[in-house]
Amino acid sequence: MSLKYNSKFDFISKVVDHYDNLKYALLESQTFNPETYGFPNFYYKVMETDQLRVDAYKNAYKKYRGMKNKVVCEIGVGTLALTKHYLDDVKKAYLIESNPNVIPFVKKELKKNGWDKKVVLIHGDALKVELPEKVDYIIGELMSIFCANEYQVQIFKHMRKFLKPNGKLLPEKIINLAQLCYAEFDKEHPHYPLFFTRHLPEQFTTQKTINTINLYKESKLRIQKKTKFKPLLSGTVNGVYLHSFIQVAEGANFTGTDSLMPPTVVKLRRPVKVKAGETVTLNSDYHYGTNLNEAKFWVTK
Repeated sequence: MSLKYNSKFDFISKVVDHYDNLKYALLESQTFNPETYGFPNFYYKVMETDQLRVDAYKNAYKKYRGMKNKVVCEIGVGTLALTKHYLDDVKKAYLIESNPNVIPFVKKELKKNGWDKKVVLIHGDALKVELPEKVDYIIGELMSIFCANEYQVQIFKHMRKFLKPNGKLLPEKIINLAQLCYAEFDKEHPHYPLFFTRHLPEQFTTQKTINTINLYKESKLRIQKKTKFKPLLSGTVNGVYLHSFIQVAEGANFTGTDSLMPPTVVKLRRPVKVKAGETVTLNSDYHYGTNLNEAKFWVTK
C-alpha cells in the first residue's frame, strides 16, 4: 500500500528515512581531518550558529566586564565566532589558528572591523607557540567529550605559563560524568554522539562523576578510574553514556550541544548482565587528546 503525506511533513519524513545516516554523520563531521586541518568547512557554520555555546562565552565575558583594556590570547579562533564578542573591548589580542584555509577570512574580518591594529595573528600549532608577554585571559574551546579527542588539557598546560598571576582561563573546569546503559552499536563505530539519533540509550544508572579537570593545574594525561554504580534496573549493559559539564567561568556554563561536546555513548569492552540494587564497578582507562576509539571502559562485579 502506498501512503500519501501532507507536504508540510515532507521534511520530517526525509529525516525519518535518514535516521541511520544521521546517527553517525555528526561523529564524522567532528572527526579531525588532516586535509582540512580539523573540521570540514561547513562545520564552522554549525559552530557559529550554536547560540548556547556562544552564549556561554558571552556570559563569561560579561562576568569579566568585557575584558576592558585587557590583553587576551585565544586559541583556535576559527571564523571568529567567539572572538568578535570581545575584540572591541580588549587592549590587545593574540589570536592563534592552525588552519591555513581560514587565515585569509580572519585577516579580512580583522581589517574590516578595525581590529587588525590591536591583534597579533599567529598561524601555527598552539602546543609550540611562545608569546612575547603574559596575558590576562586565555580562551580556548578545543574540547571534546571527556577531552578524549581534542588537546584541551595539553594546550592549556603549555599556554598557562603565559597567564598573569591573577589571569583567567576560559574554560577553567570540566566535570566528566558517566552512567551505564544499553545502546545499539555497529561494527564500525564503537562510539557516537546522541544529538541526531532516533533512540536514546536504555539507561540503568544515574550519572556519577568520573573526574574533574581543573585546567589551571591539570598535568597528567592518562586517566584510570574505578567508579561504583548501583543499577536501578536489571538487564544487560553494553555501553557507557558520557557527558561533560563545562564551567567557562563561575556562573557561565556549557553542557554540550551538537557543535561541541555532545553527550556520547561508548561501547564497553564486553556486555555485562546487571541486577537492580547490586553494586558493579565501571573501570575507565583513557588518555586526553588521543582518540575515544582507544578509550577502554569495562564493568566488573
